[in-house]
Amino acid sequence: MKLSLRAAHLLRAMVAGAGMAAAMSAHADVTITYSDWQLAQDVWGKSLNGVIDAFEKANPGIKVKREPVPLAQRDVKYSTAIRAGEGPDVFALDANPVRQYIAEGWVRDLTPYIQKEGGNFLADFYPNSLLPVTVSGKTYGIPMNTVAMTLVYNKKLFAEAGVAGPPKTWDEFRAAAKKLTRSSTGGSAIDRWGFSVVLAPAGFDLRVSSILRGFGADFITPDGQHSALDTPEAKAAFNFIVDLILVDKSVPPGAAQVDANGSRRLLANRTVAMKIGTTWSYPEVSAMNPQLDGWNVLAMAPMPQPAGSSKQVRTTLFQKSIFVGKNSKHPEEAWKLAKYLTDSASMKKWFDDNNMLSSRRSVNEGYDKIANSESARIVAAEIAHGAFLPQTPKWPQALEIFRQNLQAAVAGSKPREQALADAHQQIEALLKQ
Repeated sequence: MKLSLRAAHLLRAMVAGAGMAAAMSAHADVTITYSDWQLAQDVWGKSLNGVIDAFEKANPGIKVKREPVPLAQRDVKYSTAIRAGEGPDVFALDANPVRQYIAEGWVRDLTPYIQKEGGNFLADFYPNSLLPVTVSGKTYGIPMNTVAMTLVYNKKLFAEAGVAGPPKTWDEFRAAAKKLTRSSTGGSAIDRWGFSVVLAPAGFDLRVSSILRGFGADFITPDGQHSALDTPEAKAAFNFIVDLILVDKSVPPGAAQVDANGSRRLLANRTVAMKIGTTWSYPEVSAMNPQLDGWNVLAMAPMPQPAGSSKQVRTTLFQKSIFVGKNSKHPEEAWKLAKYLTDSASMKKWFDDNNMLSSRRSVNEGYDKIANSESARIVAAEIAHGAFLPQTPKWPQALEIFRQNLQAAVAGSKPREQALADAHQQIEALLKQ
């Protein structure tokens, strides 16, 4: 049947319209999600949002939905969503749970994308920064920031208490913490304490592991097959933490509920004189209480060691890396964001805004603001004396076993000797499964 002239024109118009609609659809904005616990923090959140805004401007076809997630809820939220076929397109992880995410298949293998970028794409990253994100020659994440944990202290409170300088040994630390635990008004009521220990889940891993390693101990043997909590060094570290809280009382009441952010706030409010942290402590603590004058009052020092110790490892390394989720429906766009967040320009901004060292050699060694920073020099020097948390998929479970038993010792629900022995036996059983 022949079409009338009018019908033929109408049909051509419909076909053309359909073609235009398809073309418009092909160029429609793609929305990807980025999730990060630091999006919820005042200083880091502002910095991250600024870089993501710049990314959207440079990539007008990509919109980024930002999803803050509390650090304590992060892994449960991500694993639940990913198992259900969802989850963020791009997200940040510290080194603690990475091997579990890789083993479970929750993150994409980025090797094909890296290969497309050229053979030198990873050359600027420190080799040790690639260890947590690499398995069997495949790269699953891009390192962003690498730092060592150190002692952070208030110089003014040290001077007021007559403490000459940062402790170099654990005996000096304990004596200093006792001296720093006092009344700020000279009365009998204690309202200032020497040290803030983190026992709540968020931040426990980095801080308590730094004490353990400062004593020359560790959680798991180097081969990842056994618990290492049956050593004299581990016992000394465990007892040290319990003694600070229960015997010396140089830690504020309610230690069991204090997480990393709570510890920063205690330092910001001059409630404690020392905590464990790193370069990020300066901007974060200062933002919590501008009257503290944190950039001038706070200082850093290496983690103490037992007298006479010469062990190479004495602290823990923190690393934040960027990953693409297994279920991302826009992996190419997700890769673009991951690459943008970890390029040299972004890493310089992370230092400008957050005092955070880079995982890129060229930034740490070639950026004048880092070269002129005393805190950056101290932390950078300690990287050689640090180690990442155990790189095994079972590490998060092992850590929680240790934390719960330490909490039991502090609460008095278990004798300390039993609590440590239970932690050792339970981790040993876990690693045999």
